[in-house]
Amino acid sequence: MHSHKQQIDNTSLYFIGDVYGRLDKLNDLLSEIDFDIEDPESSIQFVKLVFCGNLIAANEAENIEHIALLSFVKELVDKGHAFCLLGSNEFEAIGWSKHHPITDTPYLPNGSTETNKLTPLFLKEFAQGDEQLFQWIDWFMALPIYLDFDHIRAIHACWDETVISQLNPYLCLSTQESTSTINTDSDKGGKNALSQQFWPAAFDETHPLSAMMTSCLNYTVLELIEHHPHHQLSTPVVIGHYPQDSFPDIQNEHLVCVNYNAAVGDYPLVSFAWHQGRKKSIEVSASESAKLSLGEFCFIDQPSAEEHIADGVENLLAGLVELLPKTEISHTKSEQFKSQVADCICVDWDPLDLKQHMHNHHAYRQLIEPIALLALAQDSEQLCAYLAIVARYQLETDNDNLENRSLKVAFKLTRMAKSYLD
Repeated sequence: MHSHKQQIDNTSLYFIGDVYGRLDKLNDLLSEIDFDIEDPESSIQFVKLVFCGNLIAANEAENIEHIALLSFVKELVDKGHAFCLLGSNEFEAIGWSKHHPITDTPYLPNGSTETNKLTPLFLKEFAQGDEQLFQWIDWFMALPIYLDFDHIRAIHACWDETVISQLNPYLCLSTQESTSTINTDSDKGGKNALSQQFWPAAFDETHPLSAMMTSCLNYTVLELIEHHPHHQLSTPVVIGHYPQDSFPDIQNEHLVCVNYNAAVGDYPLVSFAWHQGRKKSIEVSASESAKLSLGEFCFIDQPSAEEHIADGVENLLAGLVELLPKTEISHTKSEQFKSQVADCICVDWDPLDLKQHMHNHHAYRQLIEPIALLALAQDSEQLCAYLAIVARYQLETDNDNLENRSLKVAFKLTRMAKSYLD
């Protein structure tokens, strides 16, 4: 029985957001996930990539390498290492390049929408009649509109169950395979690509197929409201298309967008990993409630929450110490007080329970100076907070008595410092 679903083995799927011609960012991402087609020992042995459309850019920007990028992605697809969806930018390029079989005019320039007023950036890279352009356009036309991996799906912009059902009769089931009585055996597209004879209708605003394609590739907004198609999802869906400008996160347990503005400056290209093996290992009863929180984002220089908080805390505390008023005590008194501070934090505070006297390589060595300055500033509340925060976020201790220790040491050092100020 023919199916529009894509069968895969025990494989991890990495859904990649809109690349916008940035081969450099794609290479960075693949290096981050250890994906190398020249190295059979890399993650390529258990990972398949899923490009969510918009390989090509709509607007001019630096470092766009369309042909090199397309050649690389096509190689990945041809060798079975990747899937690639049709995006709105590729769809527009098709419309500007292909001519109606009867009128012999391009599909899109005669349209009325705003996106049809300017020639796509990709087409400007080719001379008129360049055969290489038409080869890429033919490849775009063979790309799937959606991918259904059973417990996770992908589409460029919007998954609407009603639209998908209406669209299926117009799609190929596999290469050179017809799908229903609507299709013919002359099809040259891949599975779930638009069947060849229906491309004129895809750009005919009077034909229902045109609205279906717009829904799938260029749905107006991404909203999680009651009447939006994404509000009714029951199977997780990955989309691109809508540029996000926040730290990568799922929209909800059924929807994730992976377009994080790779076209902009130093914004990284983002992927979302769905580990098929992990999903299959879950019992049937539990798998029904297993959603997108099982997946994980990946991008270059990705910080962990712990690292980001620790670095932020360090900078925040350093700024606090720099703002402290300078105290007028002699160098001799200052060194004497620091010695007492060292003894106090090693004996009375000691959040790591090291039970060691101070030495040059001691874990608390760099803390003596700021703790002494805080004590001399005579603010026990700030000192207590400093001690607790350093212990929790920089020294990463889970000592249950941490707050009480910090309080006692803060009072002790503040009163000790007062004797040096009198």
